Amino acid sequence: MKVWKLSEDSVNQLLDFTEVRGVNEGINKGNSLAKLWNEVEMITYSEGESADIYSIASQVTDLVLKERAANILSDLLEDKVELLPVHHNKEKYYVMNILNILDCVDIDQSIPSKYGGFKNFVFEENEIQNQHIFKTLSYNYEIQNEPFISSQTFVSDEFKQRVEEAGLQGFRFRLAWSSEPEVYVERNPQIRVTDRQDAEAHIGTFYGPIHNMIPADSNDAGDPEIYITEPTPAVPYQTLVSFGNSYFRGVTPASLDTGYAEIVMHLPADAQLTKENWENRPLGWVVPMMRHFVKEIMQRGYFIGQWLVFPNQSEEDLADTYREMFSETGVPAHTQILPYDDSTSYCGVMIVPPLPQCAEALNMPYRDEGKEMEGEWPIYFHTLLPLYREEIIHFFEKGRDSLISKLMANGVEAVYQWDRKNSCL
Repeated sequence: MKVWKLSEDSVNQLLDFTEVRGVNEGINKGNSLAKLWNEVEMITYSEGESADIYSIASQVTDLVLKERAANILSDLLEDKVELLPVHHNKEKYYVMNILNILDCVDIDQSIPSKYGGFKNFVFEENEIQNQHIFKTLSYNYEIQNEPFISSQTFVSDEFKQRVEEAGLQGFRFRLAWSSEPEVYVERNPQIRVTDRQDAEAHIGTFYGPIHNMIPADSNDAGDPEIYITEPTPAVPYQTLVSFGNSYFRGVTPASLDTGYAEIVMHLPADAQLTKENWENRPLGWVVPMMRHFVKEIMQRGYFIGQWLVFPNQSEEDLADTYREMFSETGVPAHTQILPYDDSTSYCGVMIVPPLPQCAEALNMPYRDEGKEMEGEWPIYFHTLLPLYREEIIHFFEKGRDSLISKLMANGVEAVYQWDRKNSCL
């Protein structure tokens, strides 16, 4: 069983009465006001988001429901809350006068606040069975021995679920108490298993039917397998996609959710790469490059983000180059940029957005046994575009935007032509 503190979202509009009336002060004191109440007009005290629940500026702990919300929650409010009608902008609203005042706090187990009431609640479970909305009696023995009614409003799990399932807007719930100890669940751990079936379905949906798979180079946990897809009319490339790196959370700024990732390479439609011939020239460097990128770059703490460039360099040189990535001072003079092998002039890769027709492939929700997990980061599929040495140097000297303009001069499709011309010659 759980009990929640109910309030309205702070970004909502704030309402207020058009006049001060003595009867208003009797709201939420546990007494009926129906015979004393006259419908009144409420005004917008401060602008904000439109919602189904609002607070009252002059009585901030009192809440107002839209008629829609009152109808949806009517059975849970019955005999517990008196709905006092008001109008606002020619619509009907109801001030909630909570009649259900319970002496249900376990005083010995709860932690009192120095201002009266409690900062940590423990409830008497038998006293709150089937109590979907209520206020409590609170105590402040420094001021008085008599209990007083809490300003806070409490609701049940069922109340919270009803609000969420109905899509009511503007309600805010904070956990006040749970009868069961909260089980700690680590979100986005350092190691997290990506479901193979989910990955295969994602690859097949966005890149094309899986033709075969190149096994990992070893049994090491970080060594990726590489799927090969068949060209399709929508994606006229043979696409290679790594699998296994997304088991490990990579380095990412606090504001981003890109920690789990795989990499993607588009080859010519007629490449006809298989798990048997991938070492053959002229494309024999592609799979080793992808393996190296996963193990020596992604898993060694480099941040992987769109438009970043990673030259083919020794470990020491790459570390120095990476530090200069955003300075536009050029590749450090003492470092070397080398072709991947003697059958290609490509010397590095840029992480680029997916092809326009593969835009939705960029990330895949993380699922556990088929269920999408709330709070878990997705798996990103980063596309690598091979670059010539001069293009890499241009990136570091002239900046990202300048290189992108040169690469895109003949359109997106031209960028992915395997034998494309060097854009910086």
